[in-house]
Amino acid sequence: MTDRTLPTDFSMRRTPRQQRSQDAMRKIEQATLALLAEHGYPALNTNAIAARAGVGIKSLYHLFPNKEAIICRLASGWLEAVNQAKEELRQQDLPLPALLDAVDAALDALDEQFGGYGPLWQVMDLVPALAELEARHEARQVAYWSERLQYYGCRWPQAELAALALYFYRMSDTGKQYAKESGAAGHGLWQLHRQWLLWLLQRAIAEPDPVRVWPDGQPPMYCIVPTSRS
Repeated sequence: MTDRTLPTDFSMRRTPRQQRSQDAMRKIEQATLALLAEHGYPALNTNAIAARAGVGIKSLYHLFPNKEAIICRLASGWLEAVNQAKEELRQQDLPLPALLDAVDAALDALDEQFGGYGPLWQVMDLVPALAELEARHEARQVAYWSERLQYYGCRWPQAELAALALYFYRMSDTGKQYAKESGAAGHGLWQLHRQWLLWLLQRAIAEPDPVRVWPDGQPPMYCIVPTSRS
């Protein structure tokens, strides 16, 4: 879901072409992230963003119709970078353990590249367009991991395969986020979690009958929890 597919109210008004406008856009985006981190979404407004960015309010409205459009652009950029990184790894034809390692490293690199984006995800439930953005991203992740599992030899029926891909995506994402929030102990926790997820996928690839992996043929639904964004 890019700016072109977002509702008009949540899209950029125009793509900046001149260097001055591009610089203003970056300042506006960074100011938005900083204000979200400091004061949260309820206190965020376009006047505060413009003041923090050091640009005129008219310049801001020349690019964005509202604060939601700025947030949607930031979220879209991050999620598209995640998808691009995973597609590049798909082309490398890696064994499954190496793919999981490479995805993990790519997400860490994106965290560095998109430093300061953490507060952005706290407003996902407050902006309807972001909820749709997240849902579309999740659907892409389910399709990605379903295809990868089939490539590695998983023969599960489509419904069970999609449920497994969803479970893997959400559990890996929430596990990684929890590990980040756990400080120094988080790395070890994440590695243990990763080993469990790898074992699960390898078992699903080796066992064509989902019931022999999940007692009901589906992952436990209490574990299918809302995700963050990887």
